[in-house]
Amino acid sequence: MLVIAVILLAIFVKFYVLKDHDENAPVVVEMELSKVAFRSQQEVEAVLGKGELLSYFRDDRANCEKCPKMSYKEGKVEIIYMNEIADRIMINKLTDYNFEDRVILGLLDLKENIKPTIDNQELKQWDNYQKYSQISAFNRDGKIEYILIKAKTM
Repeated sequence: MLVIAVILLAIFVKFYVLKDHDENAPVVVEMELSKVAFRSQQEVEAVLGKGELLSYFRDDRANCEKCPKMSYKEGKVEIIYMNEIADRIMINKLTDYNFEDRVILGLLDLKENIKPTIDNQELKQWDNYQKYSQISAFNRDGKIEYILIKAKTM
């Protein structure tokens, strides 16, 4: 009788308490961050294809006078090259994905499941995740609006 009660309790928990997502389900990779961050424009084009110059970026703190801001994959990826390397990377059009740590890191092909430094309804942010200065994901209605990676500069 006890065994049946435990089985029924497990079934109840599985279908009515646990969230709908599977923690062991494969994660979609949108961009392998290690193949883009810290790379030159030529190296990035080999991975993402031909880019389009959007504008020039200026940031005195980062010693960036006229840094090119490029767009790839029809605006899905935007990169600012600082000191000739891909430094600020934004991935847009991610509203198909849930605003969850594992999903966000998986989209970038990052495997180490580290808790974010900031974790609230609007923002999940990792400071000094491996070799990257900052990774920030922004929420819109429970889905990812966009991810911003600052590879070297803050």
